[in-house]
Amino acid sequence: MLLGLVNPYLAKLIIDRAYANKDIKLFIILFGIGGIVFVLSGLFNSFSNYLNRYIKIRLNFDFNRRIFKKLQKLPYASFLDSSTGEHLYKISYDAEQSSRFMADILPQAVELIPKSVFIFLIIFYMNFKIALLTLVLTPSLYAVSYYFNRRIKKAYKAWVEDSQGIFKRLQEVLSHIQLVKAFGKERRQTGIYVRSLVKNMRFNLGKTKLEAMGLFANSLVNRIILGLILFYGGYQVIIGQLTFGSLSAIIIYLSQLSGIQGSLAKFFQETTEGMISYKRVETILNAPPSAIEVNEAREFAITRGRVELRNVSFGYDKRMILDNLSFSVDEGSFVGLVGPSGCGKTTIINLILRLYSPIKGEILIDDCCINKIKSKTLYEQIGMVLQEPYLWNDSIKNNILYAEEGASFTQVQEAAKIACIDDFVEGLRDGYNTIIGENACKISEGQKQRIAIARAVIKKPRILILDEALSSVDCQKENLIINNLRAFLKGTTIIMVSHRVATIEKMDVVYFLADPGKMEISTHDKLISQAIYQKYVAQSLGC
Repeated sequence: MLLGLVNPYLAKLIIDRAYANKDIKLFIILFGIGGIVFVLSGLFNSFSNYLNRYIKIRLNFDFNRRIFKKLQKLPYASFLDSSTGEHLYKISYDAEQSSRFMADILPQAVELIPKSVFIFLIIFYMNFKIALLTLVLTPSLYAVSYYFNRRIKKAYKAWVEDSQGIFKRLQEVLSHIQLVKAFGKERRQTGIYVRSLVKNMRFNLGKTKLEAMGLFANSLVNRIILGLILFYGGYQVIIGQLTFGSLSAIIIYLSQLSGIQGSLAKFFQETTEGMISYKRVETILNAPPSAIEVNEAREFAITRGRVELRNVSFGYDKRMILDNLSFSVDEGSFVGLVGPSGCGKTTIINLILRLYSPIKGEILIDDCCINKIKSKTLYEQIGMVLQEPYLWNDSIKNNILYAEEGASFTQVQEAAKIACIDDFVEGLRDGYNTIIGENACKISEGQKQRIAIARAVIKKPRILILDEALSSVDCQKENLIINNLRAFLKGTTIIMVSHRVATIEKMDVVYFLADPGKMEISTHDKLISQAIYQKYVAQSLGC
């Protein structure tokens, strides 16, 4: 703050004029001015601290909002290359560090650099020789800062990445705690975690050591420079080229300048650390969003529910899963999508859901390319049930309502009845308000899947996809659910992925994918005459 530059000059005037001339009136005036400057400086500092905290809170909010919003826009494939823990670490630690960098560190440059220039100009006005000596000696201070900051940057980056790894591992262990308990691996996981903490502590201590050495080196060089300047200033007082008041003011200004140099050294160090976190956040904010919806995408009402893949190719890491594949699913049909594990069934589902974008070809619904349909309207009209249900740690009712938030409780009960989960829910003490726990740990796998089915059917989708959605449901319940779906979703196109022979037999048409580029379409009874299909059926587990 520039008000702080007034007091040293007031001290010079008090010593050289008020004391020297024994002028009590001038002393009182100068002392009063100093008091006013002191009060104003305090008020400004209080306001500045409040403003700084306010800006930091708002920046942290904005970073978190922008990161989370951007994560929602990233293509599904991008989440396969990084863990949940990594994203959580960036949202928590890196966002906070970036907020601090912008609210605390950058404003320092606005304050410290102009203040240094003003102090130097004042010293130059009072004694140009001391000012020139200061100008000659100061670069050595920044050379020390530059040297240590380069080393600290590497150490800090290694520490941040290792800390992220710990966060990632912690999230993974806690989300798989049932597996840890079931295998009795608590001590092993504790040992791994403690070893990772020790490794991280060593990184942190190494970084802290470099920071301490850097600050000591800066302080030492700073004191040497200050000592040389003060020695020269004292010499000038002795030979009569400088007044004692001027030397006193210069000493105060040099002390301020010394403090600024120390702050600048710390500023460069914190800037190095803040920039690392900011760049990590920037990798998310600048990541290309999902580009599978074209600019001319429009609202589109699915009236028939016909699905077509036209010359579609898709693969992972140069391995083609689908190769120039073409087929169509007629409107209102109940079809089974089957094939050996890893043949591409789930890939087809993800392509229809637009979670992936084909390398070549296009996917159409009612003869409209899905890339030309707005995401909101597309997902409003498609229901999806996965083998892993992904339920929220919330009530059963709210989990079902997730697909159709405006649905009534009567509709929730109706959907639960279709999914054959109503009798179980109504037998619970809290009924539909029962909280099912993290990862639905309080209920069975079959119950999870039936809640997921209720969640999908409550919005009466035009297309319903079930990817191994009944794998944990017994045959009797499965038959009831399939019959309920036929009755409740008349006219809806239903695509069911299953390995159960008994389930496949209930389908109107079977789509058998045994080759990346060819889909065999027929009934189960007709396909069974083919050797490749017979082999698949023989390997499948029936009810």
